[in-house]
Amino acid sequence: MDNFLIFIGGNMKLKKLEISERVVQRLTEYLSILKEARKQDNEINSIELAKIMNTTSAQVRKDLSTFGEFGVRGKGYDVDKLIEIITEILGIDKINNVIIVGHGKMGEMLSSNLDVLGEGFKIVGIFDKDSNKIGKIAANDLIVQDIRNVGEFIKNMKNDSNTKIDMAILAVVKEQAQIAAEGLVKNGISAILNMTTYKLELGENVKVVDMDISAKLQELNFWRINNISEKI
Repeated sequence: MDNFLIFIGGNMKLKKLEISERVVQRLTEYLSILKEARKQDNEINSIELAKIMNTTSAQVRKDLSTFGEFGVRGKGYDVDKLIEIITEILGIDKINNVIIVGHGKMGEMLSSNLDVLGEGFKIVGIFDKDSNKIGKIAANDLIVQDIRNVGEFIKNMKNDSNTKIDMAILAVVKEQAQIAAEGLVKNGISAILNMTTYKLELGENVKVVDMDISAKLQELNFWRINNISEKI
């Protein structure tokens, strides 16, 4: 569990919340479902959401009520309004600037397929230590920069609210992950998407989300061979 201070628009008040990572994961799933649902209807209830999510209506209501009361009893949720609320909760109602550290196969895949990042995120810098890559133009017209200049880059952006760096995607080789991450933290980065298989050890004020494809395949394979539906 992580403690958060959250303020969400309009009449909602600042409050301290204890939120599990799984709740946040489900929020992203709700958002995806709602965007499809609005093609068919303007309203949806917790029972319908639960059926698609393979969970319970009580879980849906509990998840959403963590952030406020958004539904109408006996009627459900206004789809467009709930999309707007979840988008704001996730902080993707505005552009979040991201840098990629490591422009190997994974980093290059991300920089050349920006749609995979989804709405609310923009790659503003790409860094690598390989002299053969430094100075080359990536698929999105950004120039790959020397990793040694990442601190200066972050510092130059820091005072500009439109271009300040919000987070980093770490896509270096496993052996360089810890050193690279520590360098990012030293230069003010407090949110890292870790695309390596290395388990980073950083301060409590740094949020790391691990995207270990191998681990996810192992998890998927467990559900496949056991034919069990997860309900949390």
